[in-house]
Amino acid sequence: ERSGTMKILAWNCWGLASSRAVRALLEVQKRERPDVLFLSETHLGKVKAENLRRRLGCDKFIIHESDGRSGGLLMLWNKEVVIQQLDVSQYYIDVVVWDVEEWRLTRIYGEQTWDHKDRTWEALRSLKEKSSLPWMVLGDFNEILYNHEKEGGRARTQRQLQAFQEALADCELGDMGFTGDKFTWQRGKIRERLDRGVSNALWNSLFPNALLVNGETLKSDHRP
Repeated sequence: ERSGTMKILAWNCWGLASSRAVRALLEVQKRERPDVLFLSETHLGKVKAENLRRRLGCDKFIIHESDGRSGGLLMLWNKEVVIQQLDVSQYYIDVVVWDVEEWRLTRIYGEQTWDHKDRTWEALRSLKEKSSLPWMVLGDFNEILYNHEKEGGRARTQRQLQAFQEALADCELGDMGFTGDKFTWQRGKIRERLDRGVSNALWNSLFPNALLVNGETLKSDHRP
């Protein structure tokens, strides 16, 4: 029986092929007890994902298999949560959640290379065209919205920032805010807010008390 509060955990876990990585994931799961688990950069194929599903004690999963040693998206959930798959690509897993009311949940994984960032924004715009439901998009956009979301290294150009800002505006999605540390990714002395949740006005009115927490760093260079 669901309590009416749903907990979703999204994490760029940076590979789940090693037992150390799986232990870290089991630790996060035990601490947070999420109803839905979204993982990116899994480096997993279907067989290993099925094994992981069993270890986590989840009932169902959707996968976009890893391309060799990179990428890979995985969504796992328990049967108490009613989910219908809409679409899957290397950039997202898109589903409808049957909850208090029908709403849409998209796990995003942004393009890493500078020359291809526009592919993420085009993928987001194409998703917007497909539905007018209350919508929340969660995950690793691999980009910042403003230069104050970055510490160290070279600043983004205004054009780069604007491309992300315009994509969100076109999709009528606004940043959900957060509690916890501002920076969700760190490498050396560079820290950035690459991971976030964005939602539309319908979703915000459906879940006015929704809260996004940037968790503790564990194994990966991204926070859950």
